[in-house]
Amino acid sequence: MYLARNTDGRRIPATRDESGYCPSCNEPLTPKLGDIYEWHWSHKPGQACSYRKTATFWQYGWIRHYHASGEWEMETSVSGVDFDGIHPEKRLSLMLAHKLDLIALKAFIDASAQRGLKPVVIFNAKAFERFQFDDYRLKHPKRSDNGWIFFFSHAFPGHKRTASLWIDIEQGKHPHFGLKSGIYNLTYSAECHGAITVGRTPKLKSAPLCSKPKSGGIGL
Repeated sequence: MYLARNTDGRRIPATRDESGYCPSCNEPLTPKLGDIYEWHWSHKPGQACSYRKTATFWQYGWIRHYHASGEWEMETSVSGVDFDGIHPEKRLSLMLAHKLDLIALKAFIDASAQRGLKPVVIFNAKAFERFQFDDYRLKHPKRSDNGWIFFFSHAFPGHKRTASLWIDIEQGKHPHFGLKSGIYNLTYSAECHGAITVGRTPKLKSAPLCSKPKSGGIGL
């Protein structure tokens, strides 16, 4: 996990200066403060708690980014459901998706709607590594793939969008599809059946959070 709970109940990033405890099991945690990967907290060997055990370093990077803004509550829960992040003022919920897991995505969208939150999903580019990219469109080579249905349902231009969907591109890391670094808005392609349209203008991490994308929809 990226954020532990300290003795005062505050959520804190990994540090040598304070003790950290798991928000779920309350056991003491070990800070991982390496020179290569994002700093984070880890359970001690033998502890059975699975809280955020599958989090990736890519997710830690985004959690650090949003946590530093002071506007988001990261690694939090609402009414018993865990979210990667919540923006209380804007009523946004955040999912950092490292793969195109339609079941998990549907659960996130449904849980957000039930709690009056507008869902935002940022995909790791690897979620689309099997897709073909042409003219700012992503399309799976197999006709049997139905991943596009999620985008058709929630991000169809001209219809009410029920989620704000983005892909995180890092130039030099596979796959980058020949695009510059940044996050690109994703919508369903009305011109090409089964394809996902990638916005042509990226938003940078340093850009103001919660601003409205030029292509419309829910702000990031």
